[in-house]
Amino acid sequence: MDNLKNNILKTLLYYDIFRHPLKSDEIFSLLPQNSVTKNDISNVLKQISKENQTVYSKDDYYFIGKNENYIELRRSREMYSKKSWKTARFITHIIKRFPFVRAVFITGSLSKNSSIPDSDLDFMVVTEKNRLWISRTLLMLFKKILLFNSHKYFCINYFVSEDSLVISEKNIFIATEIAHIKSTFNSGMMFKFLEANSWIKEFFPNYRTGDPYFNSSGFKVNNRKSYFQSIAEIIFMGKTGDKLDVNFREKTIKHWNKKYSNYDKEERERLFTSTSGVSKTHPGNMQKVILNNYRERLKRFNLEWNE
Repeated sequence: MDNLKNNILKTLLYYDIFRHPLKSDEIFSLLPQNSVTKNDISNVLKQISKENQTVYSKDDYYFIGKNENYIELRRSREMYSKKSWKTARFITHIIKRFPFVRAVFITGSLSKNSSIPDSDLDFMVVTEKNRLWISRTLLMLFKKILLFNSHKYFCINYFVSEDSLVISEKNIFIATEIAHIKSTFNSGMMFKFLEANSWIKEFFPNYRTGDPYFNSSGFKVNNRKSYFQSIAEIIFMGKTGDKLDVNFREKTIKHWNKKYSNYDKEERERLFTSTSGVSKTHPGNMQKVILNNYRERLKRFNLEWNE
């Protein structure tokens, strides 16, 4: 029983970073422990919310401390997210027309229906094998020239190719982002991505792929390919495309090395991963900030850190 209490607390503490209260079913799916039922979770939640001054509940939500305002905050974010989804759908219709884009996913705050007016729209793009850097370069040029380098509505910080779906970095931050991922183009590829990253069940053994809370945006996903895309790809076929893809990657790496020379090589390569099948750009290192925050919360409650 004590182990279950501690794991419930760990789950609530992670989402407390984002001031995001959870319902009992959500805690069950996000719990770092299996061999328990939803009724087990519900009973323990009711017990610990009555007997201590750490976990509180209201309107079927559970949260750390006397933070009832988090409930209204979550609801207001969910309402704002409905508007953001409309924008995300529109932007997706643009992205999917670029050469070699095979799927578009939503990550970040919108994937959790927790957007606020200042939130970016975080897109993850899956491309064809050996054409990631062509696709990425064309999208970045479009963003910089026609969208004046807008990050708010066109933040594409993660590209993977169809043959590189497995995310190698494994921790609770990455697992959480993957668990909440939602498709705006090619939902079939999203399920392939989730299957390739089934390691997240090491963190969330009760997680079930396809749960609407985690993997549905609430609207019908348009999986139809663009005719314009098929025509544009002809230009980059064969050896010409192979050479361009390598060239664009090499130029991007040089750009990152020069622009972020303040980072040591290891840290720079982690924040700006640039392989043939992966392009990741996270200059703010939000992952490190959140993991450190979570580690401190666990330490405060004398809970074990399982990285």
